[in-house]
Amino acid sequence: MDDVMGSIEVQPTVAVTFRGRGDKPVPVHLFVKAGRRWIVASDICRILGIRTDTVTQLVPEPHRSHATVLSKGSVQSVTTITEQGFALLVAQSPKLAAKTLQEWMTAEALPSVLKAPKPKAPATQGELF
Repeated sequence: MDDVMGSIEVQPTVAVTFRGRGDKPVPVHLFVKAGRRWIVASDICRILGIRTDTVTQLVPEPHRSHATVLSKGSVQSVTTITEQGFALLVAQSPKLAAKTLQEWMTAEALPSVLKAPKPKAPATQGELF
C-alpha cells in the first residue's frame, strides 16, 4: 500500500488570536510558503460573516489557493488567501469588525508570522496520532 500522506505536503500554520471589540477571541491561521504569506480563508470568513463557499467568487485565482495544513493537531484541506485576497474579503463585509480586523492583520498578525519559529510538520502519518 502506498503512503498517501507522504505525497501530500502538509503546511504547518501559526495561530494568532483576533480579539474584536466585545467579540469572542478567534484564532486566525497563517503560514509562509515560497515567500508569500497565506491566511486560512475560513477563519476570516467566520469573523466577517461571509460564507466560505463564496470565496471563489470574491477572490480571484491569483490571490487564493488550497493547502493541506496542520492546525490544532489535525490535517485539514483548506482554502487559503493572500494579503490581497484578505483585503478583498474585508471590503465585502458590512460588519464593523472588518476595519478592526484589517488593522490588526496588518499591524500584528502578518508581521508575527514572519517572526515566529517555523512549526515542524509531521514527516509521516504516524506522527499525527
